[in-house]
Amino acid sequence: MRWLNYKISNNSKNDKGLIGKLIEFYLIGKKHNHKSNQDIPYLGIEIKTITINLNNKIINDIFICSLPLVNKNVLCFYKSKLYNKLSKILWIPIIRDINIPFFKRKIGKPFFWVPTINDKIKLNYDWNNLIKLLILGKIKNINSYNGYILSIKNKGNKKSFTKTINHLGKIISIFPKALYFKKKFLNSLLRNNH
Repeated sequence: MRWLNYKISNNSKNDKGLIGKLIEFYLIGKKHNHKSNQDIPYLGIEIKTITINLNNKIINDIFICSLPLVNKNVLCFYKSKLYNKLSKILWIPIIRDINIPFFKRKIGKPFFWVPTINDKIKLNYDWNNLIKLLILGKIKNINSYNGYILSIKNKGNKKSFTKTINHLGKIISIFPKALYFKKKFLNSLLRNNH
């Protein structure tokens, strides 16, 4: 993307988030670190690309943010980084198909999403369950957590580790974890906005 002055590596096709990064760069320019961690903090907006197939179905779970594994952060959902990220999202669908070359993928109709009261109740439930598992040191249960809206996956390469506390109160090293939107929830959002 020479006209954007954005460097793209030769391994760009292997970078799952490249199209999202390009869209963000086009919309807001170079990202700066903000305490709010939102993409457009002065408007309170997070930008998320959402990959769909030709049948208008979500292809992947969508990354939201990292999950703090040591309880130094705020435990209350409504004061968490997660809540801040979810307060208002601009979803930008990317249509993906085997026959469409990487740099010719189409952008669908973007839409705004603000969590409903029902969404917030379910998100709060998922968050509280995860925090309880963390406090109790039930790391194995966190790995397989499958909530109403949220799921957990390893984040980062296989050589990176972070610290947490297990059920015996000992500090251990594990793969970093991240929070993701589940495909089932995202498909319902897509249906309601198209």
